[in-house]
Amino acid sequence: MGIQRKRSRRALPTLAVVTATGVVAAVVSVTATGTATAVPAKLVQDYSCVFPLINADPIKITITADIPAEIQKGQATPAFEITSDTLVSSRAAQGLGLVGAKTLEGKATADVTVNTPSGPLSGIKVENDVAKGNIPSPPADFTVVATGHAPSLTFDQVGDGSIDVNNISLHDMIARDANGKPVQLVTGKDTFDAACTLTSTDKTLHRFKVVDNNPTNPTNPTSPTNPTNPTSPTNPTSPTNPTNPTNPTSPTNPTNPTNPTSPTNPTNPTNPTNPNPPIHLSYGLTGSSSIKAANGTAALGGGIEADFDLASGSYKADLTLDPTTGKFSILGFLPATAKIEFQQVERTTGTLSTAGDLTAKSRMNVKLPEIAIFGIPLGGGANCGTGTPANINLTSDGRFDPLGGGKLKGVYTLPALKNCGAFNDILSAFTAGPGNAIDMTLAKKG
Repeated sequence: MGIQRKRSRRALPTLAVVTATGVVAAVVSVTATGTATAVPAKLVQDYSCVFPLINADPIKITITADIPAEIQKGQATPAFEITSDTLVSSRAAQGLGLVGAKTLEGKATADVTVNTPSGPLSGIKVENDVAKGNIPSPPADFTVVATGHAPSLTFDQVGDGSIDVNNISLHDMIARDANGKPVQLVTGKDTFDAACTLTSTDKTLHRFKVVDNNPTNPTNPTSPTNPTNPTSPTNPTSPTNPTNPTNPTSPTNPTNPTNPTSPTNPTNPTNPTNPNPPIHLSYGLTGSSSIKAANGTAALGGGIEADFDLASGSYKADLTLDPTTGKFSILGFLPATAKIEFQQVERTTGTLSTAGDLTAKSRMNVKLPEIAIFGIPLGGGANCGTGTPANINLTSDGRFDPLGGGKLKGVYTLPALKNCGAFNDILSAFTAGPGNAIDMTLAKKG
């Protein structure tokens, strides 16, 4: 265990807080070598930690240990064990499951202050290992347990002391898949870091006293004093004459009641903020689509901006497809080309499961500004295109990784053309119809 500290002239009490997606294993050395009785110590803290993919997410840490209430001055203390239970959210389990993670482990560093009788020792950095813990599937809240031990120390002044946990940071965390292979939550790295912020107010794990190990001698009892002689009783005094009663005062007139004030209008309630906002994911897109009736293909390019809701496993996205040119062979021997544009009718929707299965549903108007055979324009125009939107349903081809991307495929029907000029019906016959395949690859940006 590595410990960094600002004051090195005396042994420092230490505490290590470690976590797997928020698990704390703390170590504090305040156990006396004497016969002091240990008492239960407990600290519950709330943190918000920023993780890859899911961004900020809350964790709750419960630290417990048996620590003496008194410690003898000048005697070295042995190490003792402290246990930390951290409650991790189902949202975190969902996010880790989406990338195929089954276990989590790593390291964490705690920022600790030990308030000693001779003054506070701040800036103590304590590192510890996070034991491997399982991630539940299906996603659910889960608790991970960790333990740690402290080194020996000595106090040189009597008085009151306490141990405060100020904050934690997670680093060198590793999420592993079912085969034990690290899952790269950060591109190109097998580990990730997560900064945490304390959101609750209590920082004190334990309060203690440093006492002198030399008991003081009891004072000698004082000799009893001789009893005093009783005093003679005094003569009773004569009773005083009663005073005459005073005349009663006249009653005051009652005051007029005040008019009640009008009630104030209630204020409109504020809209609550979403505690779990969707995760924004951005992908580049490449691929191609084959048009069965026209016997040809068109290259695809563009991007997709998705807002993914972890709780429901669903997303909404803005799909953008760049203008392209398709090359076709009409009747198997007539070379034709078509300029193609795509217009999203409504946001793409879909789901992504923890098994990596992705679905996508899009509705697109397909525009054909120009259609030519042997290079001779035969149709097109600004309004030439499908009479109704094309419904394009895609599924992942293999596991889709939200942090990397993946392949999608699907088959769709191209609706009949409209407003394409004098040869509209002929051109529609050689382009519209079912059985059109689409294959694309999404690659995460950034």
